[in-house]
Amino acid sequence: MNNRFGIRNLILFLLLPGFTFAQGIIIPSGAYVIANSGTISLKNDWVNNGSFTANGGVIIFSGTTQSLQGSSHTTFNNLTIASGSTTTVDSPGQSVKSVLLCDGTLNAEGHVTLLSTNSQTALIDGTGSGSVLGNLTMQRHLDSSFGYRLISSPFQYATVSQVAGYINLTDSFPHFFKYVENVNHTGWETDTTRTDTLKPMAGYGANFGTIHTSSTFSLNGIVNNGSISTTMYNHNQTFTLGFNLVGNPYPEPIDWDASSGWTKTNIANAIYYYNTSDTDQYNGTYSSYIAGVSSDGRANNIIPAMQGYFVHVSSGSYPVTGTLGSTNSVRINNLSPLYHKPSKVEIPLLRLRAGIGENKTTDPVVIYFNSQAKVEFDEQMDAIKMMNTDDYVPNIYALAPDAKKLSIYALPWSGDTISVVPLGLNIARSGGVLFDGSDMEYMPAGMQIYLSDIEAGVSQELTANSKYSVQLNAGKYEGRFFLSYIPAGLAPDLISGNIWNAYSSGSMLYINLYLLSGGKGEILISNMGGQVVLQQSLDSYGLHEIKASWPTGVYIVSLVSNGKSYSKKVLIINQ
Repeated sequence: MNNRFGIRNLILFLLLPGFTFAQGIIIPSGAYVIANSGTISLKNDWVNNGSFTANGGVIIFSGTTQSLQGSSHTTFNNLTIASGSTTTVDSPGQSVKSVLLCDGTLNAEGHVTLLSTNSQTALIDGTGSGSVLGNLTMQRHLDSSFGYRLISSPFQYATVSQVAGYINLTDSFPHFFKYVENVNHTGWETDTTRTDTLKPMAGYGANFGTIHTSSTFSLNGIVNNGSISTTMYNHNQTFTLGFNLVGNPYPEPIDWDASSGWTKTNIANAIYYYNTSDTDQYNGTYSSYIAGVSSDGRANNIIPAMQGYFVHVSSGSYPVTGTLGSTNSVRINNLSPLYHKPSKVEIPLLRLRAGIGENKTTDPVVIYFNSQAKVEFDEQMDAIKMMNTDDYVPNIYALAPDAKKLSIYALPWSGDTISVVPLGLNIARSGGVLFDGSDMEYMPAGMQIYLSDIEAGVSQELTANSKYSVQLNAGKYEGRFFLSYIPAGLAPDLISGNIWNAYSSGSMLYINLYLLSGGKGEILISNMGGQVVLQQSLDSYGLHEIKASWPTGVYIVSLVSNGKSYSKKVLIINQ
């Protein structure tokens, strides 16, 4: 078929399975077209003065010079501008509900909208080799208009004024914020100057109000494309702690784990999302993702369009400069990237949740195993804890030997060693705290996991239905709660006596000592010939550092306490 369709006063089912060529399409007033599937390639103009319904299929503009016009609004399912085609959108009200692929030139002229619904958000395919010129609009559906969301702009020159239709910029209490790392406060600073540009790759905090109903907001401008980067810092400020708020700069989801396209110079490997409280529009919780592991089981590596998120600039000689950059290689055609989405990576992990009273919102900490992990904080495998701002939700975290507070903590895999993880808990309200350790995935057969409460004298095995409840006053608890991982074949009663860990890094020997029964412990270090090279007493809790002054080799580190002795082999390298 090679003609110019003229359609009058009838229902015509186009784009059935197959590929159709046409010079152009004119839909006269009073006529309507329903497109179900298939592809149609147009060599001439699209003129819609009637009605067009796209249930599926693809429209390709493949001529040399074409226009999209008509008195009626057209909503395309998939729209492609083929290589060699220059297509100009002459009439307002045109929209795309799935994928816009541009291998030629599309002059949008401010007349194209990428639609967003509760089921999917339209996108511009980053594999396109052409150019999308002129302004267009991108929508973002919100499942709820309650409270703060972290947003970003997919455009070059969008301004703060564009959010004024959704957010009150003149309220005495501001509702739109940027995030500044090098300040001695929380980092949130008002950004209500209407002419300020929403910077590409920057994130912003936007309070959409007090109504628990779905809504849609939109931004417009010239779309970002290709290589984009931003410079960030870690000034080791008390409250911002090296965190920076960034955002997806493209009109398409991006993959944080993409094999190419990212520049992450002095940028840790974790990303952090904000979750608005259901009851307090000004507060919420944070979730994190790193290396295939999600803190809450939902946050993952696919970052939706118009989504803001936090990253952490590495620690070091302050100030540390970081660079985050990306190319189109990180973009991904995912029409329905939920803000949270289940992770299916088969990694042995425990997700321990803590909640207060009857509040259904809990805070998770994840401990997982990886043969390449370190005991100390590793920014490629561990996620730092971002403290929740919701007073009704506790903050639970793992404490690494170097005192880092972690929301996701990787442990080196060992089939014959007990691993002990001290936990921290910070609660703003007194009440009953419920620990739920039933969320386990791919744990090795026979491994037993215990949650220990030193002050209460309780050590409870965590199983599929296990929970532990304790009444606590508001405050911070570190050194009271512990997790013990006991591989198959080792005696679980160790957790009711002495818990400890010994490891080395170069010539430094680290001993983490937790004595549930109280008292002190005696440490003896001997070489493989049985000669004792060090003997000293240690307090019952905490990390102890010992500088090795003896030759490189394997040593036996023994703990003697309450009439029992426990030993570990440690390789010490004294250079």
